[in-house]
Amino acid sequence: MKHATAANECDIKVFCCPKSGNSLEEYEDAWAHRQTRTPVGIRVAVADGATESSFAKLWAVLLAESYMRSEVAGAEFFARLKPARRLWRRRLAGRPLPWFASEKAEQGAFAAFLGVQIDAHKNRWTALAVGDCCLMQVDDVGKGMRVVEAFPLQKSSQFTMSPYLIGSRSDGESLNERIQISKGSLRDGDMLLLATDAVAAWLLRQHEEGRPLWKWLYRKLGTPESFAAMVAYGRKNGLRNDDFTLVRVIHHGSPVEAKER
Repeated sequence: MKHATAANECDIKVFCCPKSGNSLEEYEDAWAHRQTRTPVGIRVAVADGATESSFAKLWAVLLAESYMRSEVAGAEFFARLKPARRLWRRRLAGRPLPWFASEKAEQGAFAAFLGVQIDAHKNRWTALAVGDCCLMQVDDVGKGMRVVEAFPLQKSSQFTMSPYLIGSRSDGESLNERIQISKGSLRDGDMLLLATDAVAAWLLRQHEEGRPLWKWLYRKLGTPESFAAMVAYGRKNGLRNDDFTLVRVIHHGSPVEAKER
């Protein structure tokens, strides 16, 4: 019998930390998630604020929370960001800023974004992205931890220092050519990882070089201490110093359905 609630379908954990040497207040990524009723499942988002832009943390938070609260999973989500952009401007309006900060704020804030909707009853996911926050799906059915999907980037070499980003000030520029959408199916035990760019690129590179961390992420990652241990290991082994955000979702589907497929 299928479980009635999304909490029983998906085990979700969020791990994050700021750049080495920075305080948590300087962390400029954002994440958000909630359970959904129609479809039964979850919505989860991560956003990576661009440090060189003004008030990027606020914009990343507004993007992630807008997706979490939204009911749409396709490109139309980006056409509905007027309230988030208005709120970003309003939050800035009450802050006394020196002239150079005010001038920078006029250019707006920018962030990379990834949103994923999981339909737990149909065992499907839909992902929406602009930029280089990544979704990685790892199949645990055969215990071989095979990478089923990497989206929107598939290889560590595809990451650059100038990804497409979403701006807090809409200047009429169309995002259509920058929006990427993907869909996939889930089986019992599959793991979805949503990660900001530095973590995603490093995990893919570890995989490409024959040192995958998928089994460790699946079985050992569970506490802030275990995440800190992974980050410490990574910083000694090629992980770029950045804000890190990693959301792990383990899907628990119907055992009957898993056998039939």
